[in-house]
Amino acid sequence: MQHPFWGRVEESWAGLVAEHDVVLPGFEQPVEVFLGEELDDEDEEYAPTPAQLDAYAATLQAFMGRASEQLADLKEQSFARYQRVYARWYENPAQSGEPALGLTTAAAHAGYLSGIKYLRVTDEQTLRLVLSYELDPEHGLEAKFVANVLVTIGGIADT
Repeated sequence: MQHPFWGRVEESWAGLVAEHDVVLPGFEQPVEVFLGEELDDEDEEYAPTPAQLDAYAATLQAFMGRASEQLADLKEQSFARYQRVYARWYENPAQSGEPALGLTTAAAHAGYLSGIKYLRVTDEQTLRLVLSYELDPEHGLEAKFVANVLVTIGGIADT
């Protein structure tokens, strides 16, 4: 299908993907944009209406209008998550067997957010950023924004 904002929308490995990638502030690589929920089964189909595609476009445009602020909040909250979940391991040489990372600021921690794999826009003004996370490459990091508010951070597919 074709849409004025998204261009060609077609099925891909994780659901419907927009023709046009986006570039977020602070990240150099263009990011693939998925529309709607991820399709779990091969036989499953999803055909958004033009109104849904318009709503997804409005969600992304609103996010992009505040992307610098949103990504700064993401850095702060991902650092807080690091302190809760990972610091016990990475800051304790007796546990990790490695020198402590010494991550004491969100800016220092942000270096371990190595890139955005993709973003997904779904109903109800929801946008998820899926990131590579060097401190937990198995689970990665996913941030869920609803109506331009970061509501949760977790592993990929946990939000």
